[in-house]
Amino acid sequence: MINKFRRQTGLSARESRATFRANSKLQYMENFSIERAGIANLDFTGELIGQSSGPTPRIKIYRTKANKYVGEMSANLKMAQAQHFDNPTVLINWFKNTAGITGEIQDAIEDAAKNDEAFKAAWNEHVD
Repeated sequence: MINKFRRQTGLSARESRATFRANSKLQYMENFSIERAGIANLDFTGELIGQSSGPTPRIKIYRTKANKYVGEMSANLKMAQAQHFDNPTVLINWFKNTAGITGEIQDAIEDAAKNDEAFKAAWNEHVD
């Protein structure tokens, strides 16, 4: 697919890879607005990288275009608790301190670890 992109654009192989990756990532970026209870809405551009299972996931994890992380816990369809963080470890600690690591939260974190290397490093323990 990258070779086809390279032929269409006339860029070098390295330029094609970088441009293709950047364009591919931007295609998944969306504008989000989370209505929060008692505080300002949280607006950002990013992508959903993890969520709890079920027909109406209550826990969602996003990565913004600036590589920040947003955690969202929805008690109902109208309002949510949501915060933004610089890294996955701080977001995981927010979940722990707010609600504990429930099955739903663990589902969302594990889903995010499949889609984001920083989450994978923060959530998985590696032993040499």
